[in-house]
Order: sequence, then structure tokens, then C-alpha cells
Amino acid sequence: MSIECDFVQEFDGKKMLQYVNKETSVLHCHHYATLFTKLAFDLEKIGGTTLLREAAEESMYVVLQKYFVSKDVYDRNEKIAVAEQYCGLCGLGQLELNVYGSGGGSAKMRHSHVDEGWIKKWQEHKKPVNFIGQGYILAAFAIINDESIGSYEITETKSIVKGDSYSEFTIEKA
Repeated sequence: MSIECDFVQEFDGKKMLQYVNKETSVLHCHHYATLFTKLAFDLEKIGGTTLLREAAEESMYVVLQKYFVSKDVYDRNEKIAVAEQYCGLCGLGQLELNVYGSGGGSAKMRHSHVDEGWIKKWQEHKKPVNFIGQGYILAAFAIINDESIGSYEITETKSIVKGDSYSEFTIEKA
């Protein structure tokens, strides 16, 4: 199924704000995104990586939900197509979703802004670092399956930052 995702970028020079489809939007360079991710690792005693993943899930859930409602996107396959495109258009990476139903599925990223930025800045890493991408995927699965935030858990089984040619994720019902 081919669906073209609307992606309108606007800049309000008076307020100095960037908008994507009327939503305030900021895409940080890989330097900022990787430093923010490293900070999450440094704050692991208080759940830093979980907090980063959850923040991404919560924010992207609202963005995707508003998009689907405003564009009358209710078909599961259309939701999947839009969620995949929106990930790339937002600069997060190239995403493929395999939604097996409300029980879960899998996802693959052939390109990842966070992973590739981390490698440019610090080389490979022994653990996955793309908590922002994980949150996006969790939001996509929840909204595609008409579930609420926090309905799914994610495990990154392959990772670009660890030296794999792509990142792979398993998504299961929480």
C-alpha cells in the first residue's frame, strides 16, 4: 500500500519556533542527541535510559495520534506506512515495522540518527544507545494497535552502534 505522508515544515521567525504539521518540533544534531543519550547512561541510577525512552514514547504518541486523527488515517496498514515515513521525515532514521497484531511484532532500522551519530562521535558501543528510536517504535505500536502509552516493551536485539549492519527490535505486549 502506498500512502504519502504529509510533512509540512514551517518556521515562525517572531517566536523563533520550528513546526512540523503544526506541532512544535526540534531535531537536534547528532552531537546534541548523543550527549543527551550519554547523560541518560550517566543517570542510570535513577533510570536515565528508561526516562529517555518513555519521554520519546509519550511525545511521539501524541504527534502520531494527532496526525492520524487530523488526516483520517484509521486503516492499520496506512498507520504503519505513515509511522515508517514519519520516522524518516523527522530525521530519526529509516524504519520498517512488522506489526503482528496487538500482541507485538518487530522493527528494523537500516539507518539511525542516534546510532550513526554515536559512532561518529565515540566509535562503536557495547550496548544499544537508541532510546529515542525505541520510544518512537513503542509509540507507533501503541497507536497502530489503538493501545495506550506503556502498552508495549521493546528489546533491541541487533544494533548499528554495536557493529551490526542494522538495528533490530522485538516488541511485546507489556
